[in-house]
Amino acid sequence: MSLARKLARVVCATDPGPEETYECKTCGATFSLDRQTCPDCGGCTIDRTDWDVVVSG
Repeated sequence: MSLARKLARVVCATDPGPEETYECKTCGATFSLDRQTCPDCGGCTIDRTDWDVVVSG
């Protein structure tokens, strides 16, 4: 991912939609499905954005 795209994510950051429950910890990209690697940056650390939904749901 280019530096400009990373900066745009930070500057224009919004809360992920309800369907985007996973986030790449390397670049901040969000996904609706759990992935092994990030398609944007190739990072391997993808976690849930909100564990409260899993625990209370």
